[in-house]
Amino acid sequence: MSAEESTNDDTQLAAKAVAGDEAALSKLLFIHCERLIAEISSKLPDDLQGSVSAEDIVQEAFVVAFQRIGSFDPQDHEHFYPWLATIARNRLMDAIKAQRAAKRGGGRRAVADAPTSDDEDMVRLLEVLAAHSRTPSRSAAGHEAAQAVERALIELPENYREALRLRYVDAMPVAQIAERMNRSEGSVHMLCHRGLQALRLALGDSASFLSTKS
Repeated sequence: MSAEESTNDDTQLAAKAVAGDEAALSKLLFIHCERLIAEISSKLPDDLQGSVSAEDIVQEAFVVAFQRIGSFDPQDHEHFYPWLATIARNRLMDAIKAQRAAKRGGGRRAVADAPTSDDEDMVRLLEVLAAHSRTPSRSAAGHEAAQAVERALIELPENYREALRLRYVDAMPVAQIAERMNRSEGSVHMLCHRGLQALRLALGDSASFLSTKS
């Protein structure tokens, strides 16, 4: 694809994406995916190469892009990649800080055993979904919360969705999740941590309201 064709694609797709066309946004993200993974890979510190994945960071950035695309100016289509890359770099910095904090606090324990208040809110909502899946709630608020969380989970990258379902909905031990997903236990903890953050983004403004109703 020539530079001119790429620019034309960005122009048309950006306009459709900002207007709410999710297929257009997905295509736009796909166009820039390989380049973005390469950029994030080049910025990964050597000591975190095995614990932070460029692909995971880019997936997180895509979740944020879906949430924030309405704020992007489609007339500024030439800056779509820089806008997306900024989101990805910010997610990378968050992941680096979390990993460094975990190491200072004794390895995985800092991430796994000390959830933020926002994470705890999301865990409670997932527990509402778990309870609802076993015994459908007769409470209108509980039913609403379960449906909202189910819809939000569908929007998440598959690895986040699977980790959250297995950990908080199915109540599966981390060791079993790691075996099932073919990952280390530390990786599962990190997927859950990032998945909870992505879930809050997917829920948007309804997250705080639902957490008070659950």
